[in-house]
Amino acid sequence: MDFEQFQEQAMEAVKEHFPELSVEMQEVNKLQGQSYTGMAVKPEGSNIAATINLQPVFDHVEAGDMSVDAAIRSVLDTVSQVSANMPQLDVRTLMDYEQMKDTLTMQMIPVAGNEDRLNDIPHQIVEDMAVVYRFEMESNEQGSSSILVTNNMVQNYGIEPDQLHADALEAAQQNHPATLRNMNDVMRELMGDFGASMIPDEPSPLWVASIEGGQNGACAIQYPGFMDQAAETLGGDFFVLPSSVHEVLFIPDDGSMELANLEEMVQSINQTEVAPADRLSDSVFHYDSEARIFENARTFEAREAMQEQMLADAPAPGMSFGEAEQAETITVLMVNPGERPYEMQVGTELEDLQAVVGGSIEVAYPFEDNVGLIMNGEGKLEGLPLNRALRDDQGEVYDIVAGPFMVVGLTEDSFGSLTKEQLSKFSDMFQQPEGFIKMGKSIMAFPVPEETAEKKPKEAAHAAEKAEKAAKPKHKKPEHDGH
Repeated sequence: MDFEQFQEQAMEAVKEHFPELSVEMQEVNKLQGQSYTGMAVKPEGSNIAATINLQPVFDHVEAGDMSVDAAIRSVLDTVSQVSANMPQLDVRTLMDYEQMKDTLTMQMIPVAGNEDRLNDIPHQIVEDMAVVYRFEMESNEQGSSSILVTNNMVQNYGIEPDQLHADALEAAQQNHPATLRNMNDVMRELMGDFGASMIPDEPSPLWVASIEGGQNGACAIQYPGFMDQAAETLGGDFFVLPSSVHEVLFIPDDGSMELANLEEMVQSINQTEVAPADRLSDSVFHYDSEARIFENARTFEAREAMQEQMLADAPAPGMSFGEAEQAETITVLMVNPGERPYEMQVGTELEDLQAVVGGSIEVAYPFEDNVGLIMNGEGKLEGLPLNRALRDDQGEVYDIVAGPFMVVGLTEDSFGSLTKEQLSKFSDMFQQPEGFIKMGKSIMAFPVPEETAEKKPKEAAHAAEKAEKAAKPKHKKPEHDGH
C-alpha cells in the first residue's frame, strides 16, 4: 500500500463513521517549510475546517510499527477529538479588526526556509528570525488553534503593519505574559518529587525565557522591557540561545563560556533534539544590557573589538581624536620679505603660528594645490614690509602679502606638512624676493637684485631657531582663520 491508497482508505473510513462531517484532501502551507497534503474535516454548519496530516501515521505503517487497521483507528480517534473541540468562528467577526485585535499573538520563526511565505505575510525581521502574527482562536492544555495574519487581511482591515505590531505586543503581553525561570526550577517541576532530591538548590547559569502557555514562547524576547528585566536578574549582559520557537535560553556573559562552544551546542541540539518545525536559529545572540542592543553574538564581539581599538587609540584627557592624530610639528616653507624661502619645522598650536608671522594669523588659499598661506592678518594695517605678490592665471598681480608668511599643507581638518613635491614647487615659485613700486593707483612688482637677496641671513636663522624651539609637543588643533 502506498501513501495515496492509505489516504483514500482513511477518507472512506471517516466518511462512514462521521457522515455529518465534510471530508476532503487539501494542501496545507505551513511555516518552517512543513507544508503537506492533509485531510480536512469540517462539521456541518461550521465555517472552520481542521486539517489532519496523515503522513506521520502512514510512516508507522511503512516502518512496520502499526498495522493498516490500527492506523485507520488512530485516524478515526483523532477526527473524533478534533471535531468535538473545533472552535466556532463567525466570519463577520474575523473581518472586524476591532474585535479580533485582542486575540493577536506573535510567533518567532526562522527566515531561512520561510522566504516565500514571508512575502505574503506581515512581519518584522530580527537578525535571522522574523516576527509574524496570529489570531488565537482557542488555547488549552491540548494545544492551541490560530489563524496566521496575511497581507491581504491587513489590507482588508485598512491598517498599517506598524499598528498590527503594536496591537499584537499589547494583546500578547496581556494574554500570555513573559516568563523567566531558572533551569533548575524547570527541571525540578518536570521531575516531580524525584527532581527535588536530584536538582541542586543553587541556581543554574541557564535561564528559560518563554510565555505563559509555552506555545511560541520565543517571542518573549520582543516584549518591551523583558530583556532589561532579564539583565537585572542575570546581573548584566547575557547570551541568548534559541532552543526552539517555544522558548529561548539565557546564559550570563561572565566569561565562563566561549562563544564557539555555545554555537556548537545550539547547532548540535537543533540537529538531534529539535523537530524541524520547531527550530528557530542556529545562531547565538547577545544582549548588551548597557546599550540595550539585541544582536548576533558575533556582531557583538566585532563591535566590542572596534570599541576597544578606539579606546586604545583614544587621545589623552582633554584632547580630541583629531588633535591626538595631529603631528607635534609640521614642515612648512617660510617666506620672509627680501629673502629666499626655506624649509622649517613649526609647532601646530595657534600661538606657535602667531609667533612665526608676528601677530594674529590669516589663512589664504590662492592655489589649486592642497596648501594654504598663513600670514599676519594685520600685516598691511601695521605697515609690515611687502613680501610677495599673488598673481592670477594671466600673471596679473591681484594682491600682495605684507610681512612674513608660511606655505603649509592641508589635512582634512587641520594644517599639515608639505610634501617634497610641494616644497620644491613653492620654493621655486617664491624663490625670487620681490620689491614693489607704486605707479599711480597700481603697484608694480620687480625682482630684488641677486646680490641683495641672501639665502638665509642671520636674522632669519635666529627666527627659525626660535620657532623650532617653540615647537614642542602640543595638541591643540590650529584654526584655519582666527586671531
